[in-house]
Amino acid sequence: MDVGKIENADSDEAVLSFDFRRYIDVLRKYALAILALVGVAVTASVIYTNRQPSIYQAVASVQIEPRLPDLLGQGEEMMNQIGLGNTAEYYKQQRQVLSSYRLIHQTVSQHQLYLSLLSDAERKDRKVDEMVDAATVRLRGTLSVKYPDQDRIMYVVVRSANAKLAADIANKHVSTYVDYAKGLLSTDTKQASNALSTEFDDAEAKLREAESALYQFQKDNDLLAVTIEERQSMVSSGITAYTLKLNEAHAHRLELSARLDRMRKASGDDVLQSPILLIGDNTSFDSLRAQYYAERNKFIEIEKEVGPKNTQYQMQKAKIDDLYSALQSEAKRMLSGLEDQVAAVIATEAALKNEVDNATKAALELGPKIVSYNELLRRKKSVEDRYNILRGRLSTSELTDRMSKNIDTTNVRPLDAALVPTERVSPSLRNNVLIATVLALMLGFGLVFLIVFLDRSIKTTADAQEATGAPILGIIPMLEQSDLPAGDERARDLYVHQNPTSRIAECCRSLRTNIVFSAADRQLKTIVVSSANPREGKTTSVIYLGTTMAQSGQRVLLIDTDMRRPRLHTSLGVPRQKGLTNLIVGDHDYDDVIKTTDIPNLFVLPCGPLPPNPAELLMSNRFVAVLKELEKRFDRIILDSPPLQVVTDAVVLSKQTDGVILVVHADKTLRDDIHRSARQIRGVGGTIFGVIVNAIVPDQRSGYYYSYYGYTEKSPEAPQSA
Repeated sequence: MDVGKIENADSDEAVLSFDFRRYIDVLRKYALAILALVGVAVTASVIYTNRQPSIYQAVASVQIEPRLPDLLGQGEEMMNQIGLGNTAEYYKQQRQVLSSYRLIHQTVSQHQLYLSLLSDAERKDRKVDEMVDAATVRLRGTLSVKYPDQDRIMYVVVRSANAKLAADIANKHVSTYVDYAKGLLSTDTKQASNALSTEFDDAEAKLREAESALYQFQKDNDLLAVTIEERQSMVSSGITAYTLKLNEAHAHRLELSARLDRMRKASGDDVLQSPILLIGDNTSFDSLRAQYYAERNKFIEIEKEVGPKNTQYQMQKAKIDDLYSALQSEAKRMLSGLEDQVAAVIATEAALKNEVDNATKAALELGPKIVSYNELLRRKKSVEDRYNILRGRLSTSELTDRMSKNIDTTNVRPLDAALVPTERVSPSLRNNVLIATVLALMLGFGLVFLIVFLDRSIKTTADAQEATGAPILGIIPMLEQSDLPAGDERARDLYVHQNPTSRIAECCRSLRTNIVFSAADRQLKTIVVSSANPREGKTTSVIYLGTTMAQSGQRVLLIDTDMRRPRLHTSLGVPRQKGLTNLIVGDHDYDDVIKTTDIPNLFVLPCGPLPPNPAELLMSNRFVAVLKELEKRFDRIILDSPPLQVVTDAVVLSKQTDGVILVVHADKTLRDDIHRSARQIRGVGGTIFGVIVNAIVPDQRSGYYYSYYGYTEKSPEAPQSA
């Protein structure tokens, strides 16, 4: 993707453009170079491949089961004992074993592979151990272990220039690994059996120790006849029963105490009016009181009949007095009896509370014993479980060890033996050619993209429009040098006049039409034509534009305002001694300095003598007056101004004319320069009519030229290229 960045003159504003057509055009331009680069790369890869020694690859496979044969129904336990519990970890370990230096060293030593792996010169004057070490290092660099499908099968891959040797080494290494696995399994089984035996003896001793500690604890705490659970139940039951009785006694005491308080308060009142006897709830007191009231009633009758001095009266009075005394005695007896009951209940409550406290104390004393007892019991249970497990595993291990002497118990076995390879695997001509092609294409495309990325020049009309922010008025195709005399600039400038039916002439006429249409709503008489830098086709565009406008019947005046390097007079064949500067200073008349040309209706005003201060002259009021007078004499006035990036003359002229047309040279004008030029004109309030893209190569298919004019390479209506 093309990313162009144009820095503004007054700010850091950037213009980004993305144009894939530029890349396509450059790729088309350098297609042959890229193909040549690919051809060179492919040829080099073929030569390199053919000069490399042929390498052959042999592959032997080995099957590794994740568990041992289950001889006694204890396969999983046996696998855990020898370290095969984690299957993924086990296969990772076995892969490392297969490719380990130790196993390769054993293969080389056991099968004397150093005789094949080392040359006679390398074996000369060296000990066997040194040759084995050197061969091991060499073999380790050519031997690899593959585990692609994670399916219990591993592949031993050996590469060598000798096909038969590669297959032989792969098969022998698998054989060494199988022997290693068998020996390791036997050793691990015996080690596991010995370890189990040691663990079993330790567990047995700990079990006896735990049982002895539990018995001694029961003996010391009198728990042999009664278990601690039974004693705990008895203490708990006693606490519950005594607590219940204590609560009942406490409630009864509260009830009696309340009754006693009431009776004591009522004891000071008249016994007949006091509720004490009612509180006491005594039936004998009720009959005595009834008798008292009956005798009292008789006393009242006798008192009425006989009077107080009668003997019967005295007797009856003594009788009721006795009954009243009896009532008072009964009340005192009831109060005393209730006090005795309260005292008895208090004593009972205290006794029950004492029993509860004793039972609670016994429970608290029993708590630590229960904790210690349970701890001893758990320890005995744990040791006993471990003892039983080890006893079972030890029995199984010993039986397995005896049976494995007559039965093959290895979980590793060869699967497919390595065959002698018939085709080489390295170097691969196809792969090398493919890699070389890809690298060459990447390099070629990279260079092309780098060229486009670094090339900041205008390539298409879209680039010009984006950089200037102005519409495209038209294009001027590249003029072929074969159609012109070498170095003849005048012939190039007059090409449209001399070849009116050419493609360039047709483009210029369309350019003239676009300029007229761009100012359809206003008078457009004075036009400044400028470019960003010198030699970008500004003067040639002025002559082409003036020629086509003159051919349409308009009176057109070309003014050379480039007072530093004027060229209009040379191309149009007129003298330069008298011109614009003379009119500005008032030395000559208009008719003396305005020159006719070979092109009908086209006139030219040379710059005249070169002044030391061109910009000051163009900014003067006299120049404005001259320009106003010339507008009266001609239909169109086109001013050829100096480049904008060199001097500010064109900026000054943009304020004194109707507008400016910018000329850019395809593949030469930089986007940064033309962007800054457009900003300079707009910065002073000048108007930009549009942009002319000069020197576009027709076969670039700029996207504007062909679509605008409808021409193709095979179109018979298209004019011949200049």
